[in-house]
Amino acid sequence: MAGRPLGPDDPVRVGAYRIESKIGEGGMGAVYLGRAPAEDGGDGRRVAVKVVRPELAGDPAFLARFHDEAVNAERVASFCTAQVLEHGRDLGLAYLVTEYIEGPSLLQHMNRSGPLSPGMLHGVAVGVAAALVAIHSSGLVHRDLKPSNVLLSITGPRVIDFGIARALDVAVSHTRTGQVVGTPGYIAPEQVLAHEVTPAVDVFAWGCLVAYAASGHNPFGQGSFEIMIARSLHGEPDLTALTTQPLAGLVRRALAKEPKHRPSAQELLLGLVGGASDAAVSTTLNEAWNEPVPPGPSGDVRMVPAPTPAPTPAGPGYTEDVPNEPPARPANGNTHPPTEAAAAHPQAAAAHQQSPPPLPAAFQQHGAQAPPAAAHQHGAQAPPAAAHQHGAPAPPANTGPGVIPWTEPGRHERPKSRRTPILVAAGVAAVVAAGGGGALLVNSMHGTKTNSSGTNGPYGPSGGPAAAANTAGLPGDAMLVRQDTAPGWPQSCHARIARYSTSMGSSVAGVTSGSCDMLPEYSPDHTKFAFTRKTGSGYEVWTANAAGGGEAKVTDKITGGRVAWSPDGRQLAYIGKDDNGVTQLYTIPASGGKAAQLTTDGYAKDDPAWSSTGYLAFWSKRSGAEQIYVIKPDRPEQWVQITNGTEPSVDPAWSPDGRRIVFTRGAYPSGQIWIAASNGANAQVLSRTGEHEMDPVWSRDGKWVAFTRGTYASPTVWAVRENGYDMRRISPQGSSLAHPAW
Repeated sequence: MAGRPLGPDDPVRVGAYRIESKIGEGGMGAVYLGRAPAEDGGDGRRVAVKVVRPELAGDPAFLARFHDEAVNAERVASFCTAQVLEHGRDLGLAYLVTEYIEGPSLLQHMNRSGPLSPGMLHGVAVGVAAALVAIHSSGLVHRDLKPSNVLLSITGPRVIDFGIARALDVAVSHTRTGQVVGTPGYIAPEQVLAHEVTPAVDVFAWGCLVAYAASGHNPFGQGSFEIMIARSLHGEPDLTALTTQPLAGLVRRALAKEPKHRPSAQELLLGLVGGASDAAVSTTLNEAWNEPVPPGPSGDVRMVPAPTPAPTPAGPGYTEDVPNEPPARPANGNTHPPTEAAAAHPQAAAAHQQSPPPLPAAFQQHGAQAPPAAAHQHGAQAPPAAAHQHGAPAPPANTGPGVIPWTEPGRHERPKSRRTPILVAAGVAAVVAAGGGGALLVNSMHGTKTNSSGTNGPYGPSGGPAAAANTAGLPGDAMLVRQDTAPGWPQSCHARIARYSTSMGSSVAGVTSGSCDMLPEYSPDHTKFAFTRKTGSGYEVWTANAAGGGEAKVTDKITGGRVAWSPDGRQLAYIGKDDNGVTQLYTIPASGGKAAQLTTDGYAKDDPAWSSTGYLAFWSKRSGAEQIYVIKPDRPEQWVQITNGTEPSVDPAWSPDGRRIVFTRGAYPSGQIWIAASNGANAQVLSRTGEHEMDPVWSRDGKWVAFTRGTYASPTVWAVRENGYDMRRISPQGSSLAHPAW
């Protein structure tokens, strides 16, 4: 069954449709997999049912526009679109029903396979243009056309979410003046400037989308929301990947700054296929769509509609909340180019600004899932100790992660930045859709990011060979690391816990006396730290004073992974084996004593992380590949899965306020550091290079993320701002450091 099981607060029936599962949640509401009635002449087919959030459903301005736009959307021809079947209200719920479509979104396909072949590119250009003709002919303007709103079905591209953005726009403008809804990199200049919105805005977005599909990057580049908007207003698009006519010329005309200079959707079709009829389009698609389109991540099916505003991947095959496509790898092969940090910035900022409130609401609203019956059948073999932290390669995995969000995202204050004269002069204030959590406010008084090292431009330095040259702006807190005193990791361990001052660039100073000490974790008050020690007979948990000394053994039952401190600093969480040899989650007093077993299932697990709000995250192989789950220690039978897919997700680490999480996604040697809201929403790559990255950790102020980069044998420690800026190397030259703790 697609999606995930219904929670106690999810409806079981909406209108005439029986609800079978939940497949996503976004800025406008939740999307469910529904079943049409089979009796009384019904066909019993599967449908997608969008249920509007209660606060929006109670807004008269939104409801009126939602009704009007839904009526118009129902008249849109289904050719190259997802047909809107009906809308209505039921028991106080406003809802919209669309047909069910199989296939990945364009964004998913691009993330997995890269730029489209010439044939598929032409097919996407034609199919999306045909959909716009149908939408515009019904008096609608899509307003938020982007790669996550184009599905690659077996018959060709299909456009979804038309008739939705206008309703949200009305609701937003009802409370804030001078704002519009759209997505940076696809929003037309007149939308930014709050001028009249016409079908020409969709043509502009079409041009951006086709250019992205051809090259793997947006024609206006990467950068902050303000930078992207400024470029759409004043910059020239990069269309070098478009080399064939008439497509290249049509895209260039579509990206004209003035709406009157852009072709209409019908003119696009005339230029591409010599006609605008269904027959002409079908002939072209039949010729272009001869390549098999792979399914969504993990063979998922994509449900429609997706809310206009969160991604992230929001569940199996459901990517409505991806704010902007992840950046393509640089052509020059540079593993840390200046654009690398900014490439992840829109996604990282989305996760930062749309972080959900503390986790309890998620459990109350969406129903934590208890482990299946199989979870209590012991005997599953755990992987080799510390498979992901101690050198054992993770099992190979395919690409295509998905994330299941389960809270309504909240908001955070954005980082301060210097002003962009272009935007200040224009007086722009735009709301940009950046994922399933709602709209993000881009204020005209914020623009290009500054960076502490003084490097010009929005991206900051690319990182350098010496830590001393890169320490400006980093937190002054001492960092604990695993220092390899001799080569051989992970086959043989020669390591101690050492201290390094990132702000002073001082030498690394040893703290512990063991011959194989690793994975340090500061206590909440930073007066102590816990670590894992390998001995001749196995692994042990130890604590020590932050300045060194006072070493004390806590337990010898750990399997070899990391430990986690409770928010009050009185307990430690670790992974040990039960009587059946299965890895389980335990807690124990930090001073030692009797351990309490929290989990009883039969699945391998590791990497516990305790949030400041009292939740424990860890990875488990319950769903196949390693994925991250969250539990409440006083309700350990209730699990909530916050990542999904076939790629392993491990090494979770909570932000100091418990609202965000970073983790490693991908198997060795291709792991990357990702960032997401605490519910898994807006999950996006934070650091993408050609090297393996793992073991992320937050700075105490929540503004930086440190992590290990490189091979197991030659690790280095790096740091990046939580918004994707200012990638810095921490490790001094010639040192072998890993497992940072800030």
